[in-house]
Amino acid sequence: MKDLITISGTSVIPSPYILTISEFKDLKTNELAAVFFFEDYRSPYFVYEEEERWEKISTDLNVKLTPKIKGAVEKYKELSETSAVKLLKSAKTSVTTLEKYFKTIDLTMVDQNGRPINQAKDLVANLGKIADVIDGLSKLEDLVKKEQQKDNPNRGGVVVNKYSQ
Repeated sequence: MKDLITISGTSVIPSPYILTISEFKDLKTNELAAVFFFEDYRSPYFVYEEEERWEKISTDLNVKLTPKIKGAVEKYKELSETSAVKLLKSAKTSVTTLEKYFKTIDLTMVDQNGRPINQAKDLVANLGKIADVIDGLSKLEDLVKKEQQKDNPNRGGVVVNKYSQ
């Protein structure tokens, strides 16, 4: 998968290919950035759930969510997702769910019989497995990066500048 939109410093660089697609043709630079930041797994905003992600992106980039941008997001998703990327996105979403679980678990809650609903030993066991989750997520990210480097003709994914040619 080639990068459809690249963010380099403060520049948004659409690929020539993406500019031929109707969903992206008339988008402004900040709208293209919003599409990238919302849908790309490499986005720093990807740690948020969808609704909160849109709120933060729209505030930071001063972009309103329009049907045109929604269409561009869907097209970006369709064109950029491989099986590995889909799994990585699902894994990152699951991590957000786990984070909510650890933030909201209440060890003092009891059922009708006065027995604790959540056991401290279960919480401790789950906390012990977090390192495995993080390690698995890192390995999956590495696999996705390797998959993407296969499509890059330059060794190691090096970007060629105009003076190198």
